[in-house]
Amino acid sequence: MENIRKIIHVDMDAFFAQIEQRDNPKYKNKPLIVGGPVNRGVVSTASYEARKYGLHSGMPLYKAKKLCPEGIYIPVDMEKYLCESRKIREIFCRFTPLVEPVGCDEAFLDVTGCEKLFGDVLEIARKIKGAIYEKTNLTSSAGIGPNKFFAKLASNLGKPNGLTVLDNTPDMIKKIRLLPVSSIWGVGRVTEESLNKMGIRTIGEIADTPLEFLRLKFGEMGEFIHNMASGIDNRKVVPYSEPKSIGRETTLGEDTSEKGKIKTILLTLSQKISLNLIREGYKGKTVTLKIRYSDFNGGTARITLAKYTDSQFEIFKSSFLLLEKFDLVRKKIRMIGVSVSNLKQYCLIKNSLFDQRDKDEDISKAIAEINSRFGENKVHVAEAGDNFNES
Repeated sequence: MENIRKIIHVDMDAFFAQIEQRDNPKYKNKPLIVGGPVNRGVVSTASYEARKYGLHSGMPLYKAKKLCPEGIYIPVDMEKYLCESRKIREIFCRFTPLVEPVGCDEAFLDVTGCEKLFGDVLEIARKIKGAIYEKTNLTSSAGIGPNKFFAKLASNLGKPNGLTVLDNTPDMIKKIRLLPVSSIWGVGRVTEESLNKMGIRTIGEIADTPLEFLRLKFGEMGEFIHNMASGIDNRKVVPYSEPKSIGRETTLGEDTSEKGKIKTILLTLSQKISLNLIREGYKGKTVTLKIRYSDFNGGTARITLAKYTDSQFEIFKSSFLLLEKFDLVRKKIRMIGVSVSNLKQYCLIKNSLFDQRDKDEDISKAIAEINSRFGENKVHVAEAGDNFNES
């Protein structure tokens, strides 16, 4: 008989907002909303105090402002959040090599067979939550189940700071069947509305609906949600895979076509990307610039460099040159994104023909080391080097 898998899903509680509340006592127990820019962007994370007003991730900030006018609205500090995320990922890997991150604030862990080292699955989950809190002073919610669906559902049911176990037993299935369809991972608001219009409001009603009908209506998604509703989930926990690209993007406070403002934004994004590349141990060869105009149209342009780089100056120079491919005469820019792809681990190119580290890369590495040691954003570049001229 095949052993029942033991899956843990760990989800940080209101991750971005919780970090800010930890670091700023004036935010504690207050409705805090992380996102931006106000009146143009969306909510990235809302604290639990803010969620009482109906706020949620992805909600337009102008709408959030109407629902929660007394809330505290602050911008995203992704570098700070990624730093905490790396600490948490290191904790996961102490208990099992089978760790599948989902974004920067949650992960699946397959701890099947780890009991002899760390105790039963419940004890392992407790140790993970404890280690996270001890290392970061942040709370997390953990769910335990025989598959990813049950584990994810369990962690959601226990929020915040919960530890919930869901077994694939008749009694547990009976309770799960009463939950709303939105409890299924992947069922967003659009799918939920479509299901509700069909008279399907609970997980049990999805399970009782003929598979062919759901497949006809929703395609592969229909089969997926039918399986989940029936407690069937054979997906494996897939360990961390190499990133395909590392990038940053930002929505501007106001639309602009001024090259001076755009140049400053590109420099800031390039420094953040360089910092992340260095911390993760990668260099890249392809730089991509993504632009969205005020009319929400836009596009991308990319360039492949002669050598691998993690230099913020090289990333900036390339992205600024790519800007020439966009129309800044007749249109204004609303959103700017920069990314570096075609990645290779630095350890694989070190001492090879590709390893031609220059002065700019050394400066970028020095800035990254200072920021890592003394805190984010302690050092930043205010202007591009003198050897770079606008064209």
